[in-house]
Amino acid sequence: MISQRRPDSVFLGLVLVLCVFGIIILSSASSVASFQSLGDPNGFLKKQIISLVIGLLFMVLIMHFNISWLRKLALPLLIGSCVLMLAPFIPGLGSELLGARRWIAFSGFFFQPSELVKLTLVIFLAAWFSKQPVHAAEPKRILYPLLGLLGVITLVLIRQPDLGTAIVILALAVVMYFAAGAPAKHFVWIATLFLAGLFLLIQVAPYRAVRLTVFLNPDKDAQGAAYHINQSLLAIGSGGLFGRGLGHSMQKFNYLPEAEGDSIFAIAAEELGFFLSVGLIALYVGLWWRGIQLARRAGDAYVRLVIIGVVSWLTIQAFINIGALTSLLPLTGEPLPFISNGGSSLIISLVAVGILLNYSRTLRQ
Repeated sequence: MISQRRPDSVFLGLVLVLCVFGIIILSSASSVASFQSLGDPNGFLKKQIISLVIGLLFMVLIMHFNISWLRKLALPLLIGSCVLMLAPFIPGLGSELLGARRWIAFSGFFFQPSELVKLTLVIFLAAWFSKQPVHAAEPKRILYPLLGLLGVITLVLIRQPDLGTAIVILALAVVMYFAAGAPAKHFVWIATLFLAGLFLLIQVAPYRAVRLTVFLNPDKDAQGAAYHINQSLLAIGSGGLFGRGLGHSMQKFNYLPEAEGDSIFAIAAEELGFFLSVGLIALYVGLWWRGIQLARRAGDAYVRLVIIGVVSWLTIQAFINIGALTSLLPLTGEPLPFISNGGSSLIISLVAVGILLNYSRTLRQ
């Protein structure tokens, strides 16, 4: 029986705990960089709190109102977000940071359109795949158009450049495609194209080959190309079992790049230690597990795929971030969901959670 109930409290609780954890660790991890950039050790923290409040307001509103229009407007929303992704290349509107053009700047705040693309792509793919039996569709009807769509998005992201976001988007799209019932043999085609594309990207930009070499041998060029991963491992290792204590990180003093952003997990491990770091990872595992449980209870294919898409996006991104900082994966530069400094990532992630929680009210008992 399907009825209107309260949003799923377990999933909501996990997200709120992650948000609180993020604010706590960011209060320490961002202090040095914030003072150097803004003249205020709490400057980044204040902006993140504003983004958190905005994101939570959107989440609460979305999970309590009728959002059936999302399914109907899936294609226009995706097109609009993809067009917006070109805005960072417009002089005077786009902003370049650390050699990348990924942001739109306004009134001291930065918005990253690719974060919105993650959300609109999930909604669009769920609406598209739920219209017809994917397992029986000819490749020219779904697989080839899907590859074309992902190719266009990837090209724009590579131009920014933002390989990490491209990998997240490709991964969540593949998960949704096979969750919709795609034949297993299509995985071979997709994997082959991915490896060929990766090889081409390495040829075009040799620095990506350097990152791969560093991943395979972190001891090589420890003060050069391998500096970031070595400092990350040093931070994690120096935390021991119980950590140096909140606020006592050494690596945040300009030793570890992006201590408040993509590298914040290493600072958390340094200050809080092994046990709490494992606890943080367990929260993401719990988020994934609860999301899969909710998806299994969905009677509507579209709702099921939206839930799978949102959960896959958040947990894949967390896995890539933590895997890169622990040298299990090559460095890519993806924020840790709900934790890393970044308003657009936090707000869009909470909007996605709001959509998932809205649909959780309609699931079967």
